[in-house]
Amino acid sequence: MNSLRSQLLLQVFMPLALVGSLAVWASFNTVEGLIEHRLEKEIELVARALRLPIQRALVEQDLGRIEQTLAAVFDISQVYGAYVFDAEGRRIATAGERRPGWQEQIEAAEVVALGEELGRYAELAGEEVYSYFIPLTGPTGRIEGLFQVVRLESEIAQRLESIKARAWLTWTAVILLVLGILLFGHRRAVHDPVEALLASMRKVEGGQASHRAALSGPREMAALASGLNRMLDGLEQMQSQLEHQRERERNMHDRLREQESLATLGRFSSGVAHELGAPLTVIDGDARRLEPLAGSDPDAGRRLRRIRGQVERTRQLIRQLMEFVRSDNQQAESVPLHRLLSKVVAGVSPQADASSVTLEQSLPSEDQVLMGYEIRLEHALLNLARNAVQAASTRVRLSAGRADFGLWLAVEDDGPGVPEDARTRIFQPFESSRDEGEGTGLGLAIVQSVAREHGASIHVGRSQELGGSRFELRFPEKDE
Repeated sequence: MNSLRSQLLLQVFMPLALVGSLAVWASFNTVEGLIEHRLEKEIELVARALRLPIQRALVEQDLGRIEQTLAAVFDISQVYGAYVFDAEGRRIATAGERRPGWQEQIEAAEVVALGEELGRYAELAGEEVYSYFIPLTGPTGRIEGLFQVVRLESEIAQRLESIKARAWLTWTAVILLVLGILLFGHRRAVHDPVEALLASMRKVEGGQASHRAALSGPREMAALASGLNRMLDGLEQMQSQLEHQRERERNMHDRLREQESLATLGRFSSGVAHELGAPLTVIDGDARRLEPLAGSDPDAGRRLRRIRGQVERTRQLIRQLMEFVRSDNQQAESVPLHRLLSKVVAGVSPQADASSVTLEQSLPSEDQVLMGYEIRLEHALLNLARNAVQAASTRVRLSAGRADFGLWLAVEDDGPGVPEDARTRIFQPFESSRDEGEGTGLGLAIVQSVAREHGASIHVGRSQELGGSRFELRFPEKDE
């Protein structure tokens, strides 16, 4: 009973049907009075039409002509009976199956005495009738008798009931037609659009977050569908913002844990560097002084050189550790890309010359600058360039430029390249693809740390021109 259709029937259709029924009832009462008056008027007109012939015949005492006239009156279907009375109220002529008794004659005498036309309902021989009385006068105006025309009241009632039945039957048909139109209109204008909205809601609830309701149907339903779509758009946008916020929080949490780990590693590295610095210096110094004394013993010289090499490798590892955990607390500054690449090329040239590798560079214009920490950027590019020289066959290229996202720096080589399954693993600390004893495994981890400091991303792929690896740092645009 709480459906929209039931409420429409109760609050709209039923009041309309009730008001309409009251209007029909009031109209019928008015029409009933008019019809009853018309039926009474018919008898009155019949009586007046036959008054003169009957009045002449009564004055002339021609009873045969009176009965003949009454017989003509009785042939009229509306007339139940017709009677003529003398001045004393005695019945002198009759037409019809029912004959007035002594009570009717007394009534007739009273009407004669009254001397006026009169119409009224009464009972005649057990039948309810409507009678119309007309006085019959002589040439001098004296009342000579009375003419009475009778019509059955039941006939009037039957006519009225028939009209009433047809009227209520017609009104019932109108009510049913209005009900059908109302239900059909409700289905087309309300039910179907609401079902479409509910279907859209079920689709969204079922996981189709991109589904939107069709803007069809009446204006109000279209506005409701538009409001639903705006709400879904807002929820989708809010969900996207929440996901973005969660992602930022996860990244910040990861960065915080990484910073905590780096701080711990930094304290450890500082302690190790402090504790190992003096012993390593002593070992290296003693090995260097013993080398001249081992001139006659090649094996001893080889061992001393290996000791010095391991000492240097240990020092390099300590320096890399210190560089890995280093954070630059200074203010970011404008770093010209032209100057940055020139320094990197100058720093890696000796290693390239020793390995017979050609260094190629594509320097950007001098007005291209990058906001960041120049020393850290230089160290990151040096690590990439040194790795490229070690992996290259004959050529290494350093380049920079501008794209839609911002600035990029790239280091390419013509070596074998980095396998796809290792392109993410190589940035983990102490992960190295070289033989044991070559490198510390921290070079690319330092590059990734520097990239994060600058909000940059690292893309590892294959060089289209040189055929080897291509390491590209992408820096988004930032306000200075």
